[in-house]
Amino acid sequence: MSFLDAFFEEQTEQTRSDKMYNDALRLFNTAALQNDTYDAALAAKIRAGADCDVIPGSTGSFGHVATNPIPVNGPFGELTYLSRLRVRATGSMVFFHKVRSIGAVDEFEVVNVSGRFADRLYFDMYHPRLSRMYPDRFTLEREAVFPRGITTTCPDFPKGLQKLIKKEAEQRLGVDVAEKESARIDIARARDSLRCLRKYSSPLDKEA
Repeated sequence: MSFLDAFFEEQTEQTRSDKMYNDALRLFNTAALQNDTYDAALAAKIRAGADCDVIPGSTGSFGHVATNPIPVNGPFGELTYLSRLRVRATGSMVFFHKVRSIGAVDEFEVVNVSGRFADRLYFDMYHPRLSRMYPDRFTLEREAVFPRGITTTCPDFPKGLQKLIKKEAEQRLGVDVAEKESARIDIARARDSLRCLRKYSSPLDKEA
């Protein structure tokens, strides 16, 4: 193989890689494309949901209670929305996993990289797009870049989270990626914060 052949082969591989990541980024931020990845029954249920930022008739603090969950488009929407979320006071990213589901409501736990912040958030995934609203104490980035959590349960959250993020990213986006800060979470401090959070019953406990 000549130098030129090797050069052009390397350029082709780079182009393929760039396309793969660009396609993944587009999918990560486009609800219509995400909805096309679901099976027919789930896709139909999602598309039939209210196109809204706040679910009509909801009560209580947006996103913080099960009676006012954040509307998103399926588990993909949960992944994208939470991967754009930041703590307003510090600007820090949040890292997340799903605790459980009761009916249409999914409960997530979130922590930041220092482990000093922990919270619960609630989602209703049967809507055609992401809400443009965000809960008190949070703000939203314009787009998601790297996944920061999972839409399943991390048994020892947040320990081992990055590996699980990469696994879900491979399944949903076709690329093995995760936010690098997910490997730097202060596990001990996050566990202390989560213990404090879990002392207070979840709104879903009242519905179970």
